[in-house]
Amino acid sequence: MAQLSPIRANVPKLQGLDFLHRGKVRDSYSLGGPQWFLPLVTDGISIFDFVLNALVPEKGRILNAMSHFWLKHLESRDIKTHMIVAGSAIDPYLPAHLREDIDIQCRAMVAMKLQMVPIEFIARNCLTGSVLAEYRKSGTVYGTRLEEGLQDGDDLDHPLFTPTDKAEEGHDEPVDADDVRAKHEEETFLFLRAFAEVSRAARERKILLADGKGEIGRDGNGIIRIGDEFGTPDSSRFWDLLTWQKSRKDPSRKAPSPFDKQLVRAWGIEQGINKLDPKNPDHVAQVHGMEVPAELLAATTATYRYIFWRLTGRTFEEYARREMDVMIPRRKRKLAIVFGSDSDIPAVAHALKSIEDSDLRDGIEKTDVHVISCHRNPVELDAFAASGCGGADVVIAAGGKALALPGVLDALLHNKGKKIPVVGVALAKEGSTSEHAAVLSIEELPGEPVIIEESKGRAYVGVAGFNRALRRVAHGEFAPSKLRTSKPAQLNVDLSKY
Repeated sequence: MAQLSPIRANVPKLQGLDFLHRGKVRDSYSLGGPQWFLPLVTDGISIFDFVLNALVPEKGRILNAMSHFWLKHLESRDIKTHMIVAGSAIDPYLPAHLREDIDIQCRAMVAMKLQMVPIEFIARNCLTGSVLAEYRKSGTVYGTRLEEGLQDGDDLDHPLFTPTDKAEEGHDEPVDADDVRAKHEEETFLFLRAFAEVSRAARERKILLADGKGEIGRDGNGIIRIGDEFGTPDSSRFWDLLTWQKSRKDPSRKAPSPFDKQLVRAWGIEQGINKLDPKNPDHVAQVHGMEVPAELLAATTATYRYIFWRLTGRTFEEYARREMDVMIPRRKRKLAIVFGSDSDIPAVAHALKSIEDSDLRDGIEKTDVHVISCHRNPVELDAFAASGCGGADVVIAAGGKALALPGVLDALLHNKGKKIPVVGVALAKEGSTSEHAAVLSIEELPGEPVIIEESKGRAYVGVAGFNRALRRVAHGEFAPSKLRTSKPAQLNVDLSKY
Protein backbone atom coordinates (compact mmCIF):
# COMPACT_ATOMS: atom_id res chain seq x y z
CA MET A 1 0.00 0.00 0.00
CA ALA A 2 1.10 3.58 -0.61
CA GLN A 3 2.92 5.17 2.30
CA LEU A 4 0.65 7.57 4.12
CA SER A 5 1.60 11.19 4.50
CA PRO A 6 2.07 12.62 8.01
CA ILE A 7 -1.22 14.53 7.89
CA ARG A 8 -3.17 11.49 6.65
CA ALA A 9 -1.46 9.15 9.12
CA ASN A 10 -2.33 11.48 12.00
CA VAL A 11 -6.06 11.64 11.35
CA PRO A 12 -7.51 10.75 14.79
CA LYS A 13 -8.85 7.21 15.17
CA LEU A 14 -12.20 6.44 16.74
CA GLN A 15 -11.74 5.40 20.35
CA GLY A 16 -13.61 2.36 21.63
CA LEU A 17 -13.65 0.44 18.34
CA ASP A 18 -11.16 -2.15 17.14
CA PHE A 19 -9.14 -0.61 14.33
CA LEU A 20 -8.82 -2.79 11.22
CA HIS A 21 -7.13 -0.86 8.42
CA ARG A 22 -6.03 2.59 7.30
CA GLY A 23 -6.04 3.19 3.54
CA LYS A 24 -5.30 6.21 1.37
CA VAL A 25 -8.71 7.68 2.16
CA ARG A 26 -10.71 5.21 4.29
CA ASP A 27 -10.31 3.89 7.82
CA SER A 28 -12.01 0.62 8.78
CA TYR A 29 -13.19 -0.52 12.20
CA SER A 30 -14.60 -3.77 13.55
CA LEU A 31 -18.08 -3.67 15.08
CA GLY A 32 -17.54 -6.73 17.21
CA GLY A 33 -19.22 -9.28 14.96
CA PRO A 34 -17.88 -11.39 12.10
CA GLN A 35 -20.27 -9.97 9.51
CA TRP A 36 -20.15 -6.16 9.99
CA PHE A 37 -17.59 -3.40 9.90
CA LEU A 38 -17.50 0.40 9.83
CA PRO A 39 -15.76 2.08 6.86
CA LEU A 40 -15.14 5.77 7.62
CA VAL A 41 -14.15 8.20 4.85
CA THR A 42 -11.52 10.80 5.71
CA ASP A 43 -10.53 13.92 3.77
CA GLY A 44 -7.31 12.30 2.53
CA ILE A 45 -6.30 12.69 -1.11
CA SER A 46 -3.89 10.83 -3.37
CA ILE A 47 -2.64 11.41 -6.91
CA PHE A 48 -0.33 9.23 -9.02
CA ASP A 49 -0.25 6.69 -6.15
CA PHE A 50 1.15 9.23 -3.70
CA VAL A 51 -0.84 10.25 -0.62
CA LEU A 52 -0.51 14.02 -0.38
CA ASN A 53 0.29 15.75 2.87
CA ALA A 54 -3.04 17.55 2.86
CA LEU A 55 -6.72 17.09 3.57
CA VAL A 56 -9.56 18.32 1.34
CA PRO A 57 -12.23 19.88 3.57
CA GLU A 58 -15.58 18.01 3.49
CA LYS A 59 -14.35 15.47 0.93
CA GLY A 60 -14.95 12.42 3.10
CA ARG A 61 -18.46 13.49 4.05
CA ILE A 62 -19.40 14.07 0.41
CA LEU A 63 -17.90 10.76 -0.77
CA ASN A 64 -19.77 8.81 1.91
CA ALA A 65 -23.07 10.51 1.05
CA MET A 66 -22.45 9.89 -2.66
CA SER A 67 -21.82 6.20 -1.98
CA HIS A 68 -25.02 6.10 0.05
CA PHE A 69 -26.93 7.68 -2.85
CA TRP A 70 -25.69 5.22 -5.46
CA LEU A 71 -25.74 2.09 -3.29
CA LYS A 72 -29.31 2.88 -2.28
CA HIS A 73 -30.16 3.46 -5.96
CA LEU A 74 -28.57 0.16 -7.00
CA GLU A 75 -30.41 -1.74 -4.26
CA SER A 76 -33.68 -0.33 -5.65
CA ARG A 77 -32.70 -1.93 -8.98
CA ASP A 78 -32.11 -5.31 -7.30
CA ILE A 79 -28.33 -4.97 -7.40
CA LYS A 80 -27.01 -6.13 -4.04
CA THR A 81 -24.44 -4.01 -2.17
CA HIS A 82 -22.48 -4.21 1.07
CA MET A 83 -24.33 -1.29 2.71
CA ILE A 84 -26.45 -2.06 5.76
CA VAL A 85 -27.19 1.41 7.17
CA ALA A 86 -25.75 4.92 7.00
CA GLY A 87 -26.31 8.32 8.58
CA SER A 88 -27.89 8.45 12.03
CA ALA A 89 -28.92 4.79 11.64
CA ILE A 90 -25.32 3.74 12.44
CA ASP A 91 -25.70 4.86 16.07
CA PRO A 92 -27.11 1.57 17.47
CA TYR A 93 -23.99 -0.20 16.18
CA LEU A 94 -21.63 2.20 17.99
CA PRO A 95 -20.57 2.53 21.62
CA ALA A 96 -22.53 5.17 23.52
CA HIS A 97 -19.79 7.81 23.47
CA LEU A 98 -19.66 7.78 19.63
CA ARG A 99 -23.40 8.13 19.08
CA GLU A 100 -25.07 11.36 17.89
CA ASP A 101 -21.76 12.53 16.48
CA ILE A 102 -22.69 14.39 13.28
CA ASP A 103 -19.23 14.05 11.75
CA ILE A 104 -19.15 10.27 12.22
CA GLN A 105 -22.72 9.97 10.93
CA CYS A 106 -21.68 11.89 7.81
CA ARG A 107 -18.49 9.93 7.16
CA ALA A 108 -19.30 6.33 8.04
CA MET A 109 -21.68 3.51 7.20
CA VAL A 110 -22.22 0.01 8.54
CA ALA A 111 -21.31 -2.50 5.86
CA MET A 112 -21.11 -6.25 5.37
CA LYS A 113 -17.74 -7.93 5.37
CA LEU A 114 -17.25 -9.53 1.97
CA GLN A 115 -14.81 -12.01 0.53
CA MET A 116 -13.46 -9.67 -2.12
CA VAL A 117 -12.37 -10.65 -5.61
CA PRO A 118 -8.72 -9.51 -5.97
CA ILE A 119 -9.60 -7.53 -9.10
CA GLU A 120 -10.31 -3.87 -9.78
CA PHE A 121 -13.37 -4.00 -12.02
CA ILE A 122 -13.24 -1.12 -14.53
CA ALA A 123 -15.55 -0.20 -17.40
CA ARG A 124 -15.22 2.60 -19.95
CA ASN A 125 -17.85 4.41 -21.99
CA CYS A 126 -15.23 6.70 -23.52
CA LEU A 127 -11.62 6.56 -24.64
CA THR A 128 -9.62 8.67 -22.20
CA GLY A 129 -7.18 8.54 -19.32
CA SER A 130 -4.56 5.86 -18.88
CA VAL A 131 -5.56 3.79 -21.95
CA LEU A 132 -4.92 6.58 -24.46
CA ALA A 133 -1.21 5.81 -24.76
CA GLU A 134 -1.84 2.19 -25.75
CA TYR A 135 -4.49 3.17 -28.30
CA ARG A 136 -2.28 5.82 -29.90
CA LYS A 137 0.59 3.35 -30.14
CA SER A 138 -1.21 0.22 -31.32
CA GLY A 139 -4.87 1.04 -31.93
CA THR A 140 -5.90 -1.26 -29.09
CA VAL A 141 -7.04 -0.97 -25.46
CA TYR A 142 -6.13 -3.93 -23.25
CA GLY A 143 -5.62 -5.87 -26.47
CA THR A 144 -9.06 -5.03 -27.92
CA ARG A 145 -8.76 -3.35 -31.31
CA LEU A 146 -10.78 -0.17 -31.66
CA GLU A 147 -11.74 1.79 -34.76
CA GLU A 148 -9.19 4.16 -36.22
CA GLY A 149 -9.15 7.90 -35.71
CA LEU A 150 -10.49 8.08 -32.16
CA GLN A 151 -9.38 10.99 -30.00
CA ASP A 152 -9.36 11.80 -26.32
CA GLY A 153 -12.91 11.66 -24.97
CA ASP A 154 -14.59 9.92 -27.90
CA ASP A 155 -17.36 7.52 -26.97
CA LEU A 156 -17.03 3.80 -27.64
CA ASP A 157 -19.50 1.54 -29.45
CA HIS A 158 -20.13 -0.31 -26.20
CA PRO A 159 -18.73 -0.21 -22.66
CA LEU A 160 -15.21 -1.64 -22.61
CA PHE A 161 -14.27 -3.91 -19.69
CA THR A 162 -10.67 -3.22 -18.64
CA PRO A 163 -9.93 -4.86 -15.26
CA THR A 164 -6.67 -4.54 -13.35
CA ASP A 165 -5.08 -6.29 -10.42
CA LYS A 166 -5.04 -4.64 -6.98
CA ALA A 167 -1.42 -3.79 -6.37
CA GLU A 168 -0.31 -3.33 -2.77
CA GLU A 169 2.18 -0.72 -3.97
CA GLY A 170 2.53 1.34 -7.13
CA HIS A 171 0.21 1.21 -10.11
CA ASP A 172 -2.47 -1.42 -10.69
CA GLU A 173 -1.57 -3.53 -13.73
CA PRO A 174 -3.93 -4.66 -16.52
CA VAL A 175 -5.24 -8.22 -16.45
CA ASP A 176 -6.87 -10.18 -19.26
CA ALA A 177 -10.57 -9.30 -19.44
CA ASP A 178 -11.54 -12.69 -20.90
CA ASP A 179 -9.79 -14.47 -18.03
CA VAL A 180 -11.62 -12.34 -15.48
CA ARG A 181 -14.94 -13.04 -17.17
CA ALA A 182 -14.21 -16.76 -17.21
CA LYS A 183 -13.12 -16.92 -13.55
CA HIS A 184 -15.62 -14.40 -12.20
CA GLU A 185 -18.55 -14.51 -14.62
CA GLU A 186 -21.30 -13.57 -12.14
CA GLU A 187 -19.21 -10.84 -10.51
CA THR A 188 -18.39 -9.29 -13.89
CA PHE A 189 -22.04 -9.36 -14.92
CA LEU A 190 -23.12 -7.64 -11.68
CA PHE A 191 -20.46 -4.95 -12.03
CA LEU A 192 -21.39 -4.18 -15.64
CA ARG A 193 -25.08 -4.01 -14.66
CA ALA A 194 -24.24 -1.53 -11.91
CA PHE A 195 -22.02 0.50 -14.24
CA ALA A 196 -24.78 0.65 -16.86
CA GLU A 197 -27.33 1.76 -14.25
CA VAL A 198 -25.13 4.58 -12.93
CA SER A 199 -24.38 5.63 -16.53
CA ARG A 200 -28.10 5.81 -17.34
CA ALA A 201 -29.09 7.67 -14.18
CA ALA A 202 -26.21 10.17 -14.51
CA ARG A 203 -27.12 10.90 -18.13
CA GLU A 204 -30.63 11.83 -17.00
CA ARG A 205 -28.91 14.57 -14.98
CA LYS A 206 -26.96 15.64 -18.08
CA ILE A 207 -23.77 14.08 -16.70
CA LEU A 208 -21.71 11.59 -18.71
CA LEU A 209 -19.98 8.73 -16.90
CA ALA A 210 -16.79 8.35 -18.92
CA ASP A 211 -15.41 5.43 -16.89
CA GLY A 212 -15.65 3.94 -13.44
CA LYS A 213 -14.33 1.24 -11.19
CA GLY A 214 -15.72 -0.95 -8.46
CA GLU A 215 -14.97 -3.84 -6.16
CA ILE A 216 -17.05 -7.01 -5.93
CA GLY A 217 -17.27 -9.68 -3.24
CA ARG A 218 -19.47 -12.38 -1.70
CA ASP A 219 -21.09 -12.26 1.69
CA GLY A 220 -21.22 -15.17 4.17
CA ASN A 221 -24.15 -16.68 2.26
CA GLY A 222 -22.34 -16.55 -1.07
CA ILE A 223 -24.42 -13.64 -2.40
CA ILE A 224 -22.48 -11.37 -4.77
CA ARG A 225 -22.47 -7.71 -3.73
CA ILE A 226 -20.99 -4.37 -4.73
CA GLY A 227 -18.40 -3.43 -2.10
CA ASP A 228 -16.40 -0.34 -1.17
CA GLU A 229 -17.48 2.91 -2.91
CA PHE A 230 -19.32 3.15 -6.21
CA GLY A 231 -20.16 6.08 -8.48
CA THR A 232 -18.13 8.63 -6.53
CA PRO A 233 -15.73 11.24 -7.97
CA ASP A 234 -12.88 9.14 -6.52
CA SER A 235 -13.94 5.99 -8.37
CA SER A 236 -15.53 7.43 -11.52
CA ARG A 237 -14.83 10.04 -14.17
CA PHE A 238 -17.82 12.36 -14.70
CA TRP A 239 -18.17 15.00 -17.43
CA ASP A 240 -20.83 17.58 -18.15
CA LEU A 241 -22.79 16.01 -21.01
CA LEU A 242 -23.45 19.20 -22.98
CA THR A 243 -19.82 20.33 -22.64
CA TRP A 244 -18.68 16.91 -23.87
CA GLN A 245 -21.08 17.03 -26.84
CA LYS A 246 -19.81 20.48 -27.77
CA SER A 247 -16.20 19.31 -27.49
CA ARG A 248 -16.78 16.51 -30.02
CA LYS A 249 -17.31 19.09 -32.78
CA ASP A 250 -13.66 20.18 -32.62
CA PRO A 251 -11.41 18.26 -35.07
CA SER A 252 -8.58 18.34 -32.48
CA ARG A 253 -10.98 17.43 -29.70
CA LYS A 254 -9.90 16.68 -26.15
CA ALA A 255 -11.78 15.30 -23.18
CA PRO A 256 -13.46 17.89 -20.96
CA SER A 257 -12.24 18.39 -17.40
CA PRO A 258 -13.77 15.81 -15.06
CA PHE A 259 -15.55 16.65 -11.82
CA ASP A 260 -13.03 15.12 -9.43
CA LYS A 261 -9.54 15.87 -8.14
CA GLN A 262 -8.32 16.92 -11.59
CA LEU A 263 -7.26 20.34 -10.32
CA VAL A 264 -4.94 18.63 -7.85
CA ARG A 265 -3.64 16.28 -10.54
CA ALA A 266 -2.86 19.28 -12.76
CA TRP A 267 -0.95 20.87 -9.88
CA GLY A 268 0.85 17.56 -9.32
CA ILE A 269 1.94 17.48 -12.96
CA GLU A 270 3.30 21.02 -12.60
CA GLN A 271 5.30 19.80 -9.59
CA GLY A 272 6.54 16.73 -11.52
CA ILE A 273 4.83 14.24 -9.19
CA ASN A 274 3.58 12.19 -12.15
CA LYS A 275 7.21 11.43 -13.06
CA LEU A 276 8.17 10.18 -9.60
CA ASP A 277 8.16 6.58 -8.35
CA PRO A 278 5.80 5.86 -5.42
CA LYS A 279 8.03 2.89 -4.49
CA ASN A 280 11.08 5.14 -4.07
CA PRO A 281 11.37 6.36 -0.44
CA ASP A 282 13.18 9.53 -1.50
CA HIS A 283 10.40 10.38 -3.94
CA VAL A 284 7.76 9.66 -1.30
CA ALA A 285 9.54 11.99 1.15
CA GLN A 286 9.79 14.63 -1.59
CA VAL A 287 6.03 14.54 -2.26
CA HIS A 288 5.18 14.52 1.45
CA GLY A 289 7.26 17.65 1.83
CA MET A 290 5.18 19.57 -0.73
CA GLU A 291 2.56 22.02 0.50
CA VAL A 292 -0.68 21.86 -1.44
CA PRO A 293 -2.08 25.40 -1.88
CA ALA A 294 -5.13 26.09 0.29
CA GLU A 295 -6.89 27.71 -2.66
CA LEU A 296 -6.50 24.49 -4.64
CA LEU A 297 -7.97 22.43 -1.80
CA ALA A 298 -10.93 24.81 -1.53
CA ALA A 299 -11.57 24.57 -5.29
CA THR A 300 -11.48 20.77 -5.03
CA THR A 301 -14.07 20.87 -2.25
CA ALA A 302 -16.25 23.04 -4.49
CA THR A 303 -15.88 20.52 -7.32
CA TYR A 304 -16.96 17.60 -5.11
CA ARG A 305 -19.91 19.60 -3.81
CA TYR A 306 -20.90 20.55 -7.36
CA ILE A 307 -20.93 17.05 -8.84
CA PHE A 308 -22.80 15.80 -5.77
CA TRP A 309 -25.52 18.38 -6.45
CA ARG A 310 -25.63 17.67 -10.18
CA LEU A 311 -26.07 13.92 -9.59
CA THR A 312 -28.39 13.92 -6.57
CA GLY A 313 -30.28 17.17 -7.13
CA ARG A 314 -29.51 18.31 -3.59
CA THR A 315 -26.72 19.99 -1.71
CA PHE A 316 -24.77 17.75 0.62
CA GLU A 317 -26.43 19.29 3.68
CA GLU A 318 -29.94 18.84 2.30
CA TYR A 319 -29.19 15.25 1.35
CA ALA A 320 -27.69 14.44 4.75
CA ARG A 321 -30.72 15.89 6.54
CA ARG A 322 -33.41 14.35 4.33
CA GLU A 323 -31.93 11.02 3.25
CA MET A 324 -29.53 10.15 6.09
CA ASP A 325 -31.38 11.78 9.00
CA VAL A 326 -28.25 13.66 10.05
CA MET A 327 -29.11 17.01 11.61
CA ILE A 328 -26.20 18.87 10.09
CA PRO A 329 -26.61 22.67 10.05
CA ARG A 330 -28.01 24.06 6.82
CA ARG A 331 -25.61 25.94 4.58
CA LYS A 332 -26.65 29.54 3.97
CA ARG A 333 -25.28 32.04 1.49
CA LYS A 334 -25.11 35.81 1.40
CA LEU A 335 -26.54 37.00 -1.91
CA ALA A 336 -25.97 40.27 -3.76
CA ILE A 337 -28.27 41.14 -6.67
CA VAL A 338 -27.07 43.80 -9.10
CA PHE A 339 -29.38 45.33 -11.68
CA GLY A 340 -28.11 47.39 -14.57
CA SER A 341 -31.08 49.74 -14.24
CA ASP A 342 -33.83 50.28 -11.66
CA SER A 343 -36.31 49.66 -14.48
CA ASP A 344 -35.32 45.98 -14.29
CA ILE A 345 -36.52 45.61 -10.69
CA PRO A 346 -40.35 45.68 -11.02
CA ALA A 347 -40.43 42.49 -13.09
CA VAL A 348 -38.86 40.47 -10.28
CA ALA A 349 -39.92 42.48 -7.24
CA HIS A 350 -42.40 39.79 -6.20
CA ALA A 351 -39.67 37.13 -6.31
CA LEU A 352 -37.39 39.28 -4.15
CA LYS A 353 -40.14 39.92 -1.59
CA SER A 354 -40.96 36.20 -1.40
CA ILE A 355 -37.48 35.10 -0.32
CA GLU A 356 -38.35 35.40 3.38
CA ASP A 357 -41.70 33.66 2.89
CA SER A 358 -40.45 30.57 1.04
CA ASP A 359 -38.00 27.71 1.44
CA LEU A 360 -35.37 30.02 -0.08
CA ARG A 361 -34.77 31.39 3.41
CA ASP A 362 -33.31 27.99 4.36
CA GLY A 363 -30.40 28.62 1.99
CA ILE A 364 -30.14 32.41 1.71
CA GLU A 365 -28.91 34.21 4.79
CA LYS A 366 -29.08 37.78 3.51
CA THR A 367 -29.94 39.56 0.27
CA ASP A 368 -28.56 42.95 -0.75
CA VAL A 369 -29.91 44.67 -3.87
CA HIS A 370 -27.92 47.20 -5.89
CA VAL A 371 -28.32 49.14 -9.13
CA ILE A 372 -24.93 49.65 -10.80
CA SER A 373 -24.52 50.17 -14.51
CA CYS A 374 -21.23 48.85 -15.89
CA HIS A 375 -21.00 51.64 -18.49
CA ARG A 376 -22.57 54.50 -16.48
CA ASN A 377 -21.02 53.64 -13.11
CA PRO A 378 -17.61 52.07 -13.92
CA VAL A 379 -15.90 53.54 -10.84
CA GLU A 380 -18.66 52.34 -8.51
CA LEU A 381 -18.71 48.86 -10.09
CA ASP A 382 -14.94 48.57 -9.70
CA ALA A 383 -15.19 49.55 -6.04
CA PHE A 384 -18.04 47.07 -5.55
CA ALA A 385 -15.88 44.27 -6.94
CA ALA A 386 -12.91 45.36 -4.83
CA SER A 387 -15.08 45.10 -1.71
CA GLY A 388 -15.91 41.49 -2.53
CA CYS A 389 -19.43 42.58 -3.46
CA GLY A 390 -20.11 43.64 0.09
CA GLY A 391 -19.20 40.24 1.50
CA ALA A 392 -21.51 38.26 -0.80
CA ASP A 393 -20.98 34.56 -1.50
CA VAL A 394 -22.82 34.77 -4.84
CA VAL A 395 -23.92 37.60 -7.14
CA ILE A 396 -26.86 37.62 -9.52
CA ALA A 397 -26.39 40.24 -12.26
CA ALA A 398 -29.63 40.90 -14.12
CA GLY A 399 -30.81 43.18 -16.90
CA GLY A 400 -31.71 43.49 -20.54
CA LYS A 401 -30.31 44.58 -23.90
CA ALA A 402 -26.62 43.84 -24.57
CA LEU A 403 -26.09 43.01 -20.90
CA ALA A 404 -22.39 43.51 -20.26
CA LEU A 405 -22.86 43.68 -16.48
CA PRO A 406 -22.35 39.97 -15.57
CA GLY A 407 -19.21 39.61 -17.69
CA VAL A 408 -17.66 42.91 -16.64
CA LEU A 409 -18.32 42.24 -12.96
CA ASP A 410 -16.88 38.73 -13.26
CA ALA A 411 -13.76 40.11 -14.97
CA LEU A 412 -13.29 42.74 -12.25
CA LEU A 413 -13.69 40.12 -9.50
CA HIS A 414 -11.18 37.84 -11.21
CA ASN A 415 -8.72 40.72 -11.60
CA LYS A 416 -8.96 41.44 -7.87
CA GLY A 417 -8.57 37.79 -6.86
CA LYS A 418 -12.16 37.41 -5.60
CA LYS A 419 -13.63 33.91 -6.02
CA ILE A 420 -17.29 34.92 -6.18
CA PRO A 421 -19.54 33.27 -8.79
CA VAL A 422 -21.63 35.62 -10.94
CA VAL A 423 -24.96 34.34 -12.25
CA GLY A 424 -26.29 36.14 -15.32
CA VAL A 425 -30.03 36.65 -15.84
CA ALA A 426 -31.49 38.15 -19.02
CA LEU A 427 -34.49 40.33 -18.14
CA ALA A 428 -36.48 41.79 -21.03
CA LYS A 429 -39.73 41.31 -22.89
CA GLU A 430 -40.01 37.69 -23.96
CA GLY A 431 -38.86 37.17 -27.53
CA SER A 432 -37.62 40.74 -27.90
CA THR A 433 -34.33 41.87 -29.40
CA SER A 434 -33.33 43.11 -25.94
CA GLU A 435 -33.84 39.65 -24.46
CA HIS A 436 -31.93 38.00 -27.29
CA ALA A 437 -29.06 40.46 -26.93
CA ALA A 438 -28.88 39.92 -23.17
CA VAL A 439 -28.83 36.14 -23.59
CA LEU A 440 -26.02 36.29 -26.14
CA SER A 441 -23.97 38.65 -23.99
CA ILE A 442 -24.06 36.03 -21.21
CA GLU A 443 -23.71 32.83 -23.23
CA GLU A 444 -21.16 33.99 -25.80
CA LEU A 445 -18.48 35.26 -23.43
CA PRO A 446 -15.16 33.52 -24.22
CA GLY A 447 -14.49 30.79 -21.66
CA GLU A 448 -18.09 30.95 -20.37
CA PRO A 449 -17.13 32.60 -17.06
CA VAL A 450 -20.68 33.67 -16.12
CA ILE A 451 -22.89 31.03 -14.49
CA ILE A 452 -25.69 29.66 -16.69
CA GLU A 453 -28.08 26.70 -16.38
CA GLU A 454 -25.51 24.04 -17.25
CA SER A 455 -28.01 21.20 -17.64
CA LYS A 456 -29.84 23.24 -20.30
CA GLY A 457 -26.77 24.85 -21.80
CA ARG A 458 -28.25 28.34 -21.75
CA ALA A 459 -28.56 31.47 -19.63
CA TYR A 460 -31.22 32.09 -17.04
CA VAL A 461 -33.95 34.05 -18.84
CA GLY A 462 -36.94 36.10 -17.69
CA VAL A 463 -38.82 36.10 -14.41
CA ALA A 464 -38.93 32.30 -14.36
CA GLY A 465 -35.17 32.20 -14.95
CA PHE A 466 -34.62 34.72 -12.16
CA ASN A 467 -36.61 32.51 -9.80
CA ARG A 468 -34.52 29.48 -10.82
CA ALA A 469 -31.35 31.51 -10.22
CA LEU A 470 -32.57 32.34 -6.70
CA ARG A 471 -33.28 28.65 -6.09
CA ARG A 472 -29.82 27.79 -7.41
CA VAL A 473 -28.27 30.14 -4.85
CA ALA A 474 -30.36 28.70 -2.02
CA HIS A 475 -30.34 25.00 -2.93
CA GLY A 476 -27.61 24.48 -5.50
CA GLU A 477 -23.87 24.55 -6.04
CA PHE A 478 -21.35 26.26 -8.29
CA ALA A 479 -18.28 24.67 -9.82
CA PRO A 480 -15.01 26.50 -9.16
CA SER A 481 -14.10 29.03 -11.82
CA LYS A 482 -12.20 27.66 -14.78
CA LEU A 483 -8.51 28.32 -15.16
CA ARG A 484 -8.01 31.50 -17.16
CA THR A 485 -5.10 32.46 -19.32
CA SER A 486 -4.48 36.18 -19.64
CA LYS A 487 -3.84 37.65 -23.05
CA PRO A 488 -1.69 40.77 -22.99
CA ALA A 489 -3.09 43.92 -24.49
CA GLN A 490 -1.47 44.83 -27.81
CA LEU A 491 -1.02 48.50 -28.53
CA ASN A 492 0.13 49.97 -31.84
CA VAL A 493 -0.27 46.70 -33.72
CA ASP A 494 1.80 46.43 -36.89
CA LEU A 495 -0.76 45.59 -39.61
CA SER A 496 1.91 44.92 -42.25
CA LYS A 497 2.38 41.31 -41.09
CA TYR A 498 -1.28 40.42 -41.59
